[in-house]
Amino acid sequence: MKLVNQPRGREHGMSLVELMIAMAIGIFMCGVVASLYFNMRGSFRYQEDLARLQETGRFALERMGRDVRMAGYNGCGSITDFANVINGGATSPFLNFSSPILGYEGGVSTFPTELTSAGAITGTGAPDAIVLLGVDTSNELVVQGHNPPSAQIDTSRHSIQAGEILLITDCSHAAVFQMTGPTNSNSNATNVVHNTGTGSPGNCTKYLGASCPASKSYQFKPGASMLRVYSNAYFIAPSSLGNGRRSLWAMSLTGATSGSTAQEVMEGVQDMQITYGQDTNGDFAADKFVTADAIGTSATEWAKVVSVRLSLLAKSSKNNIASKPQTYIFNGTTTTATDKSLYKSFTETMTLRNRSL
Repeated sequence: MKLVNQPRGREHGMSLVELMIAMAIGIFMCGVVASLYFNMRGSFRYQEDLARLQETGRFALERMGRDVRMAGYNGCGSITDFANVINGGATSPFLNFSSPILGYEGGVSTFPTELTSAGAITGTGAPDAIVLLGVDTSNELVVQGHNPPSAQIDTSRHSIQAGEILLITDCSHAAVFQMTGPTNSNSNATNVVHNTGTGSPGNCTKYLGASCPASKSYQFKPGASMLRVYSNAYFIAPSSLGNGRRSLWAMSLTGATSGSTAQEVMEGVQDMQITYGQDTNGDFAADKFVTADAIGTSATEWAKVVSVRLSLLAKSSKNNIASKPQTYIFNGTTTTATDKSLYKSFTETMTLRNRSL
């Protein structure tokens, strides 16, 4: 049998032109994918920093707002018969409960030494600062007996320590004093002593009927309330990270008058501007908003403050987030940033509950 050789088909491969076209398509697709990746990455960073800005502003406003609303609260309504027997209590912004809200205009007002020592930013165009006093209603004690000559108040078991600042009130009269005893190391004491000669700054008198330097006896009957006093100062200072950014700081003198240090509340708060709503006609509503320097140091004028308008400027933690320097409005002024960080302003008006209807 004769075998017939079948012609073999021609073997085909990729030509140089086809290879170049395939490579061009592959490079194009890689470019598209890379472009999508970087765009999505940039969008993610933008959204992440924007979310953090929102969180920074909300948290800062919530933290300060709680103290603003409770400023001056004394367990009752308005009390005109008020005694402060702490040495220097009438002049210290952290102890003067008769002026439970005090503001300081950045670059104009003289800040308390405690704030400047903690690094508060001062000078032309500096952020504002504020000091707020109130009482802690979560640990209210009921008076069971009071012996003015022995300077002792009997109450239920408590954890209050000697040196803490307390307010006692029966809604007719109130007094602020420093607890001088007992030591209460086991947090089981059943009385509070308010004598003189112990603690710093100490009490000018053991009697709770009149402010220093007067001395007048007053006996609080069973059923009166006793609460811890807090005083929180808020200000802007450089971030503890040393990255050139600023933070919102708080200095709390809750419970004691010495040994307190400033704490960083929230990084990224660049500026804080505050105006105060004053009631000038007695209807418990703000008739005008003014800056702290316009009120000055007059206790009478600060007593007219019924609301606070708080403005904060937050800055993103990273630069080069925005495509170009951002233009933002803060405190009524339009500003163009000098970098490509994100900026967002927050403003809220808060009412002092103890001074409103």
